[in-house]
Amino acid sequence: MQSTLERAVEHWEMVAPIISVPKSDDDYNVLLGNIEDAMELHYYRESKILSGLIEAMSKAAVKYEVETSPNIEGNGLDALRYLIKLHKITQASLPEIGSQGVVSEILNGKRSLTIRHVRALANRFRVSPSTFIDE
Repeated sequence: MQSTLERAVEHWEMVAPIISVPKSDDDYNVLLGNIEDAMELHYYRESKILSGLIEAMSKAAVKYEVETSPNIEGNGLDALRYLIKLHKITQASLPEIGSQGVVSEILNGKRSLTIRHVRALANRFRVSPSTFIDE
């Protein structure tokens, strides 16, 4: 009878790539897709094994984010630019701010975010409103 470790070793070639820390943005995007798929599968077939797999993949994603993300010290505009890039959002798809022209002016520092913008962006990105407010 095989031990749990022996069975795990047999399948490691299949498992390792799924839970490894990504080496590129492409690998990271694949990992995020795998996490989404695993979460959907978990929704229909809840199990401790899937929970553990999701946790391992999430830790790998977080480690990649920490290793590759710039030190996020900056102002509210820097935070907005970062969130736009992170979520792959176009200027035209930020109705919380307004038209693409208004978004462009804000990102270029020609206009400032209003309190209404800050509240809407904080809600959309699920961050504190203080993220977008410079002190």
